[in-house]
Amino acid sequence: MYVSCKELRKRAWNRLSQGCYATSLGVSFLGGLINGAAGIFTYGSIQYGASKFYIEQQRGKKSELETLFSGFNLYGRTLVTGLLQSLFAFLWSLLFVIPGIIKSFAYSVTSYVMVDFDLSGEEAITKSRELMNGYKWKLFCLKLSFIGWIILSGFTFGIGSIFLAPYMDATFAEFYAELLNCHGIVISDGAQDAEITSEQAF
Repeated sequence: MYVSCKELRKRAWNRLSQGCYATSLGVSFLGGLINGAAGIFTYGSIQYGASKFYIEQQRGKKSELETLFSGFNLYGRTLVTGLLQSLFAFLWSLLFVIPGIIKSFAYSVTSYVMVDFDLSGEEAITKSRELMNGYKWKLFCLKLSFIGWIILSGFTFGIGSIFLAPYMDATFAEFYAELLNCHGIVISDGAQDAEITSEQAF
């Protein structure tokens, strides 16, 4: 990926500063709160909704707080996807911690893939793994670039992390958009068109 971590963070911050920060804060905070309370029963659905919110925002569309709950319209599929992601990462972690971390990076864009393409949970995980092939280190570096902010948040007893979360989530959406660009995938407004484009790209 030729775009630097600094550039991705800059793009994300510019979008948030255009009046999207308050809603983004609500999405990240509420999503974390719900998953903290309900765990695996909401993880896949909330991840789908949050991903949809942030990628729509990244593409210049107006996305509302209600988008966070859009994954519950596909509850069966998003529930299974979340369970599979957690199960696969756990099984790989049994081989040692590092393989588990690597696989979690490989599966990291699964929810975005589900938003853009009409795929089952297992197919979305496979597509995420394909997209992330060769880019896991890039994502690691991007996450590592937030370490200073994360440390500072620690001095606020975790309160600062609430306000940091939208920035990180928006930056990850920029990463996903750049990932598609690197693979030559163009997402159109129609889901069917997006699926065809993806198949041609791979």
